[in-house]
Amino acid sequence: MRRSQFDYHSYRGRKTTTDWLKRIALVLAILVVLLVAALLLGQPFFSYTDDGLKVNLPFFSQQEEPQTPDPGNVSVVEGNPDDLSPDASQETPTQPEAADVAASSLLSVPLSSLLDGSAAQLAQEAGADGVWVDLKNDQGALGWQSQQPLASALQEGVDAATVNQALIDWNQGDVYTMARLSCFRDEALGANMDYTLRTSSDYRWRDSGDSHWTSPAIPAVRDYLVGLMTELAQMGFDEIVLDACGFPAQADGPLDNLQQGGTYPQGELDQVITGFLQQAAQALEPYGTRLSVHSTQEVLSGADQNTGLTAAALNQSVERIWCSGDRTQILVALESSGVERAQERLVSLAAQLDPGVETPQAVWTE
Repeated sequence: MRRSQFDYHSYRGRKTTTDWLKRIALVLAILVVLLVAALLLGQPFFSYTDDGLKVNLPFFSQQEEPQTPDPGNVSVVEGNPDDLSPDASQETPTQPEAADVAASSLLSVPLSSLLDGSAAQLAQEAGADGVWVDLKNDQGALGWQSQQPLASALQEGVDAATVNQALIDWNQGDVYTMARLSCFRDEALGANMDYTLRTSSDYRWRDSGDSHWTSPAIPAVRDYLVGLMTELAQMGFDEIVLDACGFPAQADGPLDNLQQGGTYPQGELDQVITGFLQQAAQALEPYGTRLSVHSTQEVLSGADQNTGLTAAALNQSVERIWCSGDRTQILVALESSGVERAQERLVSLAAQLDPGVETPQAVWTE
């Protein structure tokens, strides 16, 4: 026994080279056995490719990218990929679409007949393929609940809580429906000094019917009217016809006492009305709602040039023109003033529909 300074240990002697070789041989034998076992047990995970032996261990195969499945039959879409929306396959709510073809014969009906659904029967009995209803009268009263800040009171008998949905439901039907708006002749808003046409003495101007007018030269007035038209288009009306669309005509009352400049910018009347109609047409375009104008033969022919309504403005922004009187004379007046496609755009107004007439016509209640 050899003793250290701390304890006693057995002496085993020095390790020879033979001992080390035996140990190495044992380790190699174990590795060979393990390798043979791996080859036998792991055959399902080995494959031979052009690049040599490939090992497909279960753990690593789960990390690989999945193979692209066979697409089968596919459809090829031609076009610019940038134009394709990622949500194109999803349906989005749309507003009611306007009719593709304008009605050729329209009957004047009360608002109540739209709300209770009887307007369809009235149109059928009269032989009309469309109806029109007064939704903003000369008093400025509205036939629906508007969200516009300058909106006036509702027409008598209209229920603010239900009227809008009732109009939307009506416009989901098959009857072509036009809304009439008294444009700048507006007793309610025109009586307000902030929006009215004024006399040279700075009083509120009145027409021959003792009604006040708003001034087309005031941007807030134009925005208000365009806002009303947009609301009607959103509710699904097929056409909007503007009455009193312009500055007052000579037939509406004396014009010599109108205040020059300000609310009545002499020399700029045409530009004001042209710009207003452009604004209205652009607002209605997304909904497919037609923009029309009702006027007199004198104004449409250019004989009365004080309204600001010109043939150029009609050609640019207005789809149909409503006018009462002899159709032949009106057509001559329109064509001579430069109105394009007058024959197809003119809607003749009469006291009753004539079943023998093929040209556009309507029963109009002044």
